Amino acid sequence: MRDRFWKMLGVASTALVLSSQAHAAWQFVPADSEITAHVAGQGPRGPMERTYHVSDLEGTIDDSGRFEMPLRLEQTDLLGKKGGLGSLLSGLSSDSAMVTLSTQVNPAWLSNLQPGDATTRHVTLTASGNHFERSEQVPLTLERLDQQYYHLTLAEPISVDTNQLMQLDNAQTVLSLLGYRSLDDTIPIGFSARLIQR
Repeated sequence: MRDRFWKMLGVASTALVLSSQAHAAWQFVPADSEITAHVAGQGPRGPMERTYHVSDLEGTIDDSGRFEMPLRLEQTDLLGKKGGLGSLLSGLSSDSAMVTLSTQVNPAWLSNLQPGDATTRHVTLTASGNHFERSEQVPLTLERLDQQYYHLTLAEPISVDTNQLMQLDNAQTVLSLLGYRSLDDTIPIGFSARLIQR
């Protein structure tokens, strides 16, 4: 009986250790974190160009360096566009992520920075969703602002392949509602986020 108690205690302790190994060491400040996308293509009357934003990003980097950032339709400014588009798109929205961005970083890249210092590293960023997954090497710049806050940005814009983008759920519907008949081959993407150390 006593041996069984110690075995159970050991299992419980191990589970506790494992569950505590990957907590959010750094967390995005949603109000200061966004993605921008410059979308160009053809509309009913000819070429169209607009810039859209994905705001209130809720990404995290855990203490093992796992970076994860889910993106939902509600975070885009599509819902606020004029002409009744918001009410139409709200029927397509949900709490689940349309796309999740993920990568692996070395936690030392952040923790070893001194306030005012910055470093640029190349990471493999993966975008995944229903019927969609793409990985690409991107240059990520990390800057330490002070003892608690960091700034994370792309060293240069990346381009999203619109052919793969159109494989996302509801992509064709959203494209039509925005007034596009077709898109250019790529969409330049910018990213800027403020992180707080936990």
